[in-house]
Amino acid sequence: MPCCLYKFSILHAGQPCTDTAMSQQDQDLPDIDWPELRDSILASYALTEVNNWTIRHPYVAAGTLLCISGNPELLLTPLRLTGKTARYICFLPFRLIFWPFKMLGRIVLYIFGFRREGVAKDSYASRYQSRRYGGYVPRDSDFAKFQAYGATDYHEDDEGGSTLAVTVSWLSGIGAMFVLGRAWGWW
Repeated sequence: MPCCLYKFSILHAGQPCTDTAMSQQDQDLPDIDWPELRDSILASYALTEVNNWTIRHPYVAAGTLLCISGNPELLLTPLRLTGKTARYICFLPFRLIFWPFKMLGRIVLYIFGFRREGVAKDSYASRYQSRRYGGYVPRDSDFAKFQAYGATDYHEDDEGGSTLAVTVSWLSGIGAMFVLGRAWGWW
């Protein structure tokens, strides 16, 4: 029997334990990020308390969620006041999700002839423009929108606002239905 199976390195047959399989370093706790653990516990506690509150007051919670769903600016205005960094961080998931679709749209417009400099010479877009509009393109036409979209930069600073407002509105409405469904025994 190895001597390190004895607790606290008890002498075995008069010899000190030399087997280092169970050193003091192995018995220490692993490195734990205590502030992160504390924050996750507090967040979990806060979410549990919010959930318990919605169980006790389902109609107040549903009313609040419906107000936010009807006017998402109630929730988004504090985010706008915190500055550009917070907005960038909040919109980053939406930008990552919508980026491939934006690039696909730009590629298609580029192929048809809508370029940063305007409509490309001898392209499908220039032939369409000369046949359909001649020298005048109506202000609110789809062709004018394609021209503007093809000529703009590849990054837009303010685009995520409406997407975030719609997302907050939908999530608040779904949350209100969940709270009411739980109160009415639907699930």
